[in-house]
Order: sequence, then C-alpha cells, then structure tokens
Amino acid sequence: MPNHYIRRLLWLVAGMLVSAVGITMMLQANVGLEPWSVLQQGLAQTLGITYGTASMIVGAAAIGAAVLCGESFGFGTIINIILCAVFIDGLLWLGWIPQLHSLWAGILLLLAGLELLALGTWMYMKSALGAGPRDALMVALARKTGRSVGLCRASVEVFVIIAGFLLGGQVGIGTVICAVGLGSLFNINFHLLGFRAAELHQENVAETLQNLRKAKQ
Repeated sequence: MPNHYIRRLLWLVAGMLVSAVGITMMLQANVGLEPWSVLQQGLAQTLGITYGTASMIVGAAAIGAAVLCGESFGFGTIINIILCAVFIDGLLWLGWIPQLHSLWAGILLLLAGLELLALGTWMYMKSALGAGPRDALMVALARKTGRSVGLCRASVEVFVIIAGFLLGGQVGIGTVICAVGLGSLFNINFHLLGFRAAELHQENVAETLQNLRKAKQ
C-alpha cells in the first residue's frame, strides 16, 4: 500500500478514536444527547444490545438509504461504521469516563465531548477516504429533493429525535445544546484549522481501488 494511503488510514483511525471518546463523554454527561445518539441509545435499550452495535445498525441503515438515493461511499465510510462503534463500546466497558449526575458538570462534560467530536470529525474527513454515513445521507437527500443540506439535516434530526425518544433515548438540555451549537462548533474548528470540508473530495470505493491499482503498476 502506498505511504500516502497509510498516512490517510492513520488519520482515519485516529479520528475514529477521538470521535469515540467525545461521543462516550456525551453519553456519560447524562444531560441529553445529540439527535443520532438519542436514536442509537433508544435502539440499544429496546433491543437489549450495546450502544456500539446500535450505532453500527443506524450507520449501515443511513449509508444504505444514501446508496438508494444514488450516493456513493468510500472505504472510510465502512471503517467509520465499524471502528467508531467498537471504540465506544470498549470505552464504556472500561469505565474510564464515569457517568455524571450533576447538571452543570454534565453540561461541561458534554461540551468537552462535542469539541472532541468536532476534532475527530476533522481528522477522519481529512483522510478523504469517504464521508461518514450520516453525512452521506444528508448530501444524498439534498441532491434527491433539491433542498439544502441544512434543511435535510434538520428534518432528519427532528425525525431521529422523536424516534429515539419513543424508544427510550435520553432527550434533555444536552439535546438542545447539540442541536443549536454543534454546527457552529464544527464551523469554528474547521475555520481555525484552515480546513475547507466542502472543497475536499472524498474518495469512493471505486476510486480508491483504481488508485491502488495504478500505484502497483
């Protein structure tokens, strides 16, 4: 494998780990979750499975829906679905991040988790090996409906919050903080890091295989 692909894989794996730590902190903050986590927690409780397994199911469903809408995906998308879930389950099993029961301490832990999630997202997006499954779904819906990505994201997130809440997922002040501030936090981090996500092409599986074949010639 060419060295630049090895470096990109390392960025991807590191991004998954940092994102998983951030998501685990948000879970343990115990003040309400971001929309997709509400759904995944509710699904885990309803089916009696781990949060990571629920995350894999939701991620696979999201990328499946994106493919049906004509969107492609990369090897990084598949790794994202599997590896982040494994890391989250591992961190929850280790118990290094205790669950909090104080509102203000929980909010601080949630905010720290959101920051790590933003940094982790930057790291795995920087690898350019494929968008995350939920991001791919938003882009696919925007192209299919002709609506903005922001509107599609908001519509889907309202749906997943309601579905997750009905399944027993935790909705609280943290959900509101995530809904209002997550996009702005990502934008601030990307600006400070000089990262232009919209201008970075994410390789799909076919492109990666083609590039690897060329490298062997």
